[in-house]
Amino acid sequence: MSDHRTSEAVIEPQDFARRVIQPADFMADTEAFVDVRLPRSRGKASYSFIGPGVSQNTDQTVNLTEPHGFQIGAASMGHGVVNNQHLHFTAEVLICTRGQWRVNIGEHAEQQLEISPGTVFSAPNWVFRGFENIGPDDGWLFTVLGGDDTGGIIWAPDVLRDAAQTGLYLKADYSLLDASNGEPPEDVILPLDPELLSGVDDYSDDELAARTVAKEDLQWSASALLSSVLSGHDTALAPVIGYGLTEDRHHRAPIATPHGFSVEWLRVEPGASTGIHRHGHSQVVLIDEGHWEIAVNRGDDAISASPAEGSVVSIPAGVWRDLKNSGTSQALALVVCATDQRAGIEWDPDIVTAAELCGWSHDAAGYLAPTALLGRPPK
Repeated sequence: MSDHRTSEAVIEPQDFARRVIQPADFMADTEAFVDVRLPRSRGKASYSFIGPGVSQNTDQTVNLTEPHGFQIGAASMGHGVVNNQHLHFTAEVLICTRGQWRVNIGEHAEQQLEISPGTVFSAPNWVFRGFENIGPDDGWLFTVLGGDDTGGIIWAPDVLRDAAQTGLYLKADYSLLDASNGEPPEDVILPLDPELLSGVDDYSDDELAARTVAKEDLQWSASALLSSVLSGHDTALAPVIGYGLTEDRHHRAPIATPHGFSVEWLRVEPGASTGIHRHGHSQVVLIDEGHWEIAVNRGDDAISASPAEGSVVSIPAGVWRDLKNSGTSQALALVVCATDQRAGIEWDPDIVTAAELCGWSHDAAGYLAPTALLGRPPK
């Protein structure tokens, strides 16, 4: 049994405050990558909220450096700005919350797909990808990267060649080197040979589409949490990657390939909350819409925050939490947990008892079930 079920993990107010990363705390990095001086890439900004991500700027700002099992960042780009072709060794998930984007797949952008607000796209490992803001205004993409060590990225050969013309190179440790005021350096990363690139993967258009989940395609369940059977807990979940928090045995994640983390949508009605619960995995809540109050700890230790839309909130493993809609319209958030499998929720005993009085409990696999069908006393 996990340690979080036998001890009362408490997060201190100062620690919780730094884990609530609001837009006012965001630090744009405009020197994160080797392509930032290319004509169509000027003005792109990168953000590292949790972990360093794949930034090549040794002076980057990281809001939270402690390992979560995954990393959270973002890209902000104006109309027509391009993030050039590169590949990742671990998962990269793009979450569009603002703007219209074209994702380019392949070393020379041979394939394209478009994403809009509410769309989640999981880019396959070992595939060249880039993206461009094709909307009229500034766009925003959250990114979730797999692992505490991503292994960095590989740039398409043309990108490194073009970047060298601007004076930017990558050193052997993949950090940026500015040689615009001197002779071209010798000890730098060179464009990969075409023969080596034959080992890069490719995917069909249909396979890429299967890794794209738009908001209108979400499969919501209003019976995904034990607390949902109780008054004041009108919530719904829609899995996207992995299974996350859901306790609905009928839920199927549209993207089930291993990522090292899960991604799901959480919807909470006005005045409702998830109810007090905890689990043994690092969790991040990306606030998309509405007014939220996020409470942690119980009893005299209870504290809360009201993060603005666009905020990134990190909740450590084993800490009690309650996510509430404090507004007058539906509230939406994306929840990321550091597991491909179901997180395995432990509910506050008061919720368990109240649910049992309503005739609901968990079966032996941890899914919701009518107590009368269990054939045994509920635990």
